[in-house]
Amino acid sequence: MARIKIAYPETTLFTHDLSVRVTDLNFADHLAHDSVISLLHEARAQFFVANKMSELDVEGAGIIMADIAVNYRGEAFFGQMLTVEISLGDFSDKGCDIFYRVTCKESDSTVAIAKTGIVFMNYQTRKLVSVPKSFLKIAGK
Repeated sequence: MARIKIAYPETTLFTHDLSVRVTDLNFADHLAHDSVISLLHEARAQFFVANKMSELDVEGAGIIMADIAVNYRGEAFFGQMLTVEISLGDFSDKGCDIFYRVTCKESDSTVAIAKTGIVFMNYQTRKLVSVPKSFLKIAGK
């Protein structure tokens, strides 16, 4: 079976701490895969806020999720604190990848490495637009 491989970039641009809620657990009593995606979304939203933007307003453009990939590396359990690190990479004219590394603060173990592909869109015209300059600046581009 071929596995998806995600390499987290060297530079972390943002970190956000979250706790595993009881509603994040699955039948095996550990962090559920669908909850991992929700935790990534929360961290991403906080990343935009920290940069004085929102997912709907980066110089007037919003983002659209193009894809997501997750490598699950370990378990997390109710009450544990997780740190989600965020980095940016693989830029194209209209978008980029947002990379995530989720670690358990208690054990310092990696829970997941993930990436989401995003593109920027003008929601008024419903057309894709170039990556806004202020977003490129966050990545040092």
